[in-house]
Amino acid sequence: MAIGRIGINGVTDPRQAYGASSIGQSGGPSFLNHLQQAMGKVDQAQSNRDNVVESMVAGEIGEVHDVMIAAEEAQLTIEMMIEVRNKLLESYNSIMQMQV
Repeated sequence: MAIGRIGINGVTDPRQAYGASSIGQSGGPSFLNHLQQAMGKVDQAQSNRDNVVESMVAGEIGEVHDVMIAAEEAQLTIEMMIEVRNKLLESYNSIMQMQV
């Protein structure tokens, strides 16, 4: 037994109204792809900081400012990712509180 779509008379599906065939198939990168790339950059900055600190401890890098720059870059990327997460949660909560 096949169950058809539930529709409300007079309400148009926005995907049909604006010509999109389905969600996520617009041809461009999805939000998930952008989020995964950003998380990869955060991980890369953290790994770079760890490598620079290990090199400093081993005596391979003599400049303290290189270590500080790598540490600050890693700190800023993680803070940015936390702020993005906070905004996403705030947006989700706002949507969930909307009355239908």
